Amino acid sequence: MIKRILISLTLLVSYPVGAADFEDIWDAVTSCNWFEFIGDVDDTGSKDLDGYEYGDTHFADANSGNFDMIVYNMDGFLECIGGNSKSDFKQIIRTFDSNPKDLWLMQEAWNKTKANYLDDNDKLDNDTVPYRSKHWKGTGTTFGNGLLTFSKFPFDRDNRDDNDYSFTTYEEETFNKCAGNDCDTEKGFTVAKVEVTENYHVHIYNTHMDAGHQDEDLNAKAKQLDQIADMIVAHSSNATVILAGDFNMAFDENDDDWRGVNYQTWKAFFAKTGGKHACQYMLSGSDTSLEACDNELQNDTDHVVVINNNPNFTLEVTNYYIGAAEYTGLSDHDPVFVDFSWVKH
Repeated sequence: MIKRILISLTLLVSYPVGAADFEDIWDAVTSCNWFEFIGDVDDTGSKDLDGYEYGDTHFADANSGNFDMIVYNMDGFLECIGGNSKSDFKQIIRTFDSNPKDLWLMQEAWNKTKANYLDDNDKLDNDTVPYRSKHWKGTGTTFGNGLLTFSKFPFDRDNRDDNDYSFTTYEEETFNKCAGNDCDTEKGFTVAKVEVTENYHVHIYNTHMDAGHQDEDLNAKAKQLDQIADMIVAHSSNATVILAGDFNMAFDENDDDWRGVNYQTWKAFFAKTGGKHACQYMLSGSDTSLEACDNELQNDTDHVVVINNNPNFTLEVTNYYIGAAEYTGLSDHDPVFVDFSWVKH
């Protein structure tokens, strides 16, 4: 518990909420219910939020189709250390439940109570997104990765009873490199092999990368994105890939500071993986380069990438935008929305 308090103080000093002074911060920290974090984890951590039993969902073989996705940093710390309120968190769930997307990639589901709302049928109907990833919530002294992937589509029908976290169904990886306060979390990425149709699986990568703009932060981000690239090259070289999440990586080709460094990191990633930023699909005319993307999309920290490695299918982005009125003010991030279409060759 002492480590929790020290971590939280560090986070608050580095990322202050309003103009609170140290006394206000200390009062907030000591008022937290720390057992909401610790729960029933053991020394090796545990996988919470086990999702629901796989049913008889079957998607017949098809030659084309569409699906959509929301990517959302949920701001899921305890409210007393800077997270959103429980009421705002529950409102996010109700909003989604009333107008669901086929895929929901979440980051910062770092509070046990808030995360468990997502597994409550009274708050989010099982039929809305029946397939839900497990949740690495960390150990008694760590935050876990805060990543969750919910889906209308099954995670690999052929291995639906597999519970060993192997990549045949689902994988989670902690980053090998971190910097500063981010080392107090277990940021990383997950991969879910999702069955869009009977003979077409898409590898859904969900990530949350380091924050900060100092040299050590920028170096950590470059290493982290390269770790994801290595995973894609090793295990998704023949698959359609969607990579999305909170990258903390605004970019600008012409910036002489940290945005310019992030731009070079993105370019190296795309060169290694063959990926394409979702914003590039929204460009008209002859220039569809990364540099031509809208400033709003370049300046956002949350991004979506498509990699078409499956020789038998092509996935396209048909719509990509940030924010919606019904989600305004519920998190410190705006959700990202993406519409996809796919076709069999």
